[in-house]
Formats: sequence, structure tokens, C-alpha cells
Amino acid sequence: MKVETLKGALLEYLVRNLLKSCGFTTIKSDGLYTFERSGLFFVNGRGAAHDADVLMDPPVQMPFAYPTRIIFECKAYKGEANIAIIRNAVGLRNDINEFEIVTKDSLKKRQNNRRASYAIETRKRYYYQVGVASINNFTKPAVEFAANSKVPLLSLSWFIGRQTIEAYNSLSQNDLDQINPLTLQNLYKFFKDRIGNLNNSDYDSSRSFLSENNKIGDIVTFSNTFINLTYVGLIETGDLIFLYPRQNNVSSILTNTIGFVPLKAEIHYQNNKPNIWLLKVFEGVNLRMEFEFFIPDRIFNHWKQFNLDKNVALDMKEQFFSRIFIFGKNRNREYPFITVNIDQDWLDSARNQ
Repeated sequence: MKVETLKGALLEYLVRNLLKSCGFTTIKSDGLYTFERSGLFFVNGRGAAHDADVLMDPPVQMPFAYPTRIIFECKAYKGEANIAIIRNAVGLRNDINEFEIVTKDSLKKRQNNRRASYAIETRKRYYYQVGVASINNFTKPAVEFAANSKVPLLSLSWFIGRQTIEAYNSLSQNDLDQINPLTLQNLYKFFKDRIGNLNNSDYDSSRSFLSENNKIGDIVTFSNTFINLTYVGLIETGDLIFLYPRQNNVSSILTNTIGFVPLKAEIHYQNNKPNIWLLKVFEGVNLRMEFEFFIPDRIFNHWKQFNLDKNVALDMKEQFFSRIFIFGKNRNREYPFITVNIDQDWLDSARNQ
């Protein structure tokens, strides 16, 4: 097995786990528009059926629109992902969303103004959003094109520790050649499994291997540790932020917060760590939760153009972070997230100071 093949499957596994922690769910094939073959999941398009690396249902849908599904194309490149990858994602999105079955019989019936049925297939339709996930970052042209094309980007380097990213990048063919071929094939099958239950008896050799002291096992363990400790927030720009709780009871607070009543928040930073911000969440006057997070690179680079000016930071908080949706682990499907709004009174007071 080529090392690129296993690294791609490993990246898919990590991205899938991250989405599951945000409340995304695995979909079932309908056998026609979507289907499974040889352990892969395909979505039909105009030109061909496409292998969907990661395909999931989001935890919430928007009204007055077709239900959305998300596909992440996973690119396990050692360097930065470039603009060509984003162009391909846009093409994939168009190909899938513009696909429709029209038969000769339905076309002939259009000639009859009194036709008894519609010339379209009776089925549930979806809008497929296509994003790109990478282990490393993206080039500036790729980020610009993705923003203009409304393609979500996800880099595991944004929240997984540098040591784990370096271990992933350093995986070599020699590392794989030291692994028993049957174990290696079982690992690949496990990483591609959309359910991903390591306790399944089919994956006994994978479970044993990943529990040992080896590079792949360390990558999986450390990555899952970060994913289990991290909460995901969605901000007004559509960017994801990865929230690290500063107290141990965040899980119970998020799980027990019922409904969509927004909580108020303040956002602070320290001059010696300007790219790490602190989100303080209040219920009334009581401080409920505190999270640290790295602000997205493109927003931070925008701020650096103004020499990290405090007034510009306040504008950014109001424009980009005025509302944050936090997806809590183990929340029920009825209330998959909590809403946090920046405290306008606090923001006005900060401006006056």
C-alpha cells in the first residue's frame, strides 16, 4: 500500500470524527443517487459518480431551502493546498447539484399540455455543499478563490498540535513497510469506515496496533484527544473557530443549556498573544464558560495591516464575532447548538474607554 493512500484515509477519519463531535451524522445511501461500492461512498453527478471522501448531514437545516449535505474533499498533501484543488471542488459541487434524471418518456409527455404527471423524478432533493479539508494550510490564492466561491476550508493544523501535524507529514513509505500487510489493510478499512467503531470485532488488529507505541497510533490518539477536548464555533463570516475550555464543567453546562435563548459574551486578548482570544460567556451577570481560541488566519492578517490597532479589534469583534454558534458534544438533535451574542453594552463601553 502506498503511504499516500493510507494518509488520505487517515485524514478522512480525523475530519469525520471532528464533524461527528459537532453533531454531524452519517447518511445512508438510497441505492441510486447515492450508493456504496467496495467500501467507498458515491454521489451521482452529471458526468460520473463521485467518490465522496466525507459526506454527512449537518445538525441543523435552514427553512425555505432544500436540505443541505456537506462533502469534504480531503487532501493529504505535505505542503499547502493550492487553488487548483478549490477549483475542482467548485466543479464537483456544480456537477452534483445540477444532476437530474429526465427520461425520454417524460420529455415526450411535455408535448402534451394536459400531461398527468410532472417530467421530473419524484425524490427528496438535497443541496450539496463541497468543502476542502487539508492536514496543512492553504495558499493565499486558494483562500481567496474559496472565499469568493463560498467553499468552506478546514485545516487540521488550525487546532491539532504542531507535533502531531509534523508526525503526520513525516509518515513515510518505510514506516508502512514495517507494518504487517494484513494489519495495514485492516487499518485502511477502519479509517474508511464511515461508522468508525474501533470496538467492532472486525477491527481487532487495528485496535491492537493503534494501542501500541507507534507513529500512526500516536497521531490517532493525540488527534482524538484534541477533538474530544475542543468545541467548534461558527462565526458570522462562516469561518470555524476551535474553542478550548478553561474549566472542566463546560460539557455539562453546554449539554444542560436548553433552547435557543442566546447567551451574552465578551471577547478579550492579551498584547503578548494577540492571535489567541478569550471568549467569556455570561448568563445574566454570572460567568458561565471561558474558552480560548485562535482567530482565523485571514482575519488576523487583516488586523495586522492596521498594526493590531485596538479600535480595529473592536470593529472586528462587532463585525465578525457578534454571534457565535457553539456546537456542544452530546447535545440532542432538537437543540444541536447554543447561540452566543457579543454584549453590545460591554462593546460600547470598551469603545468609550
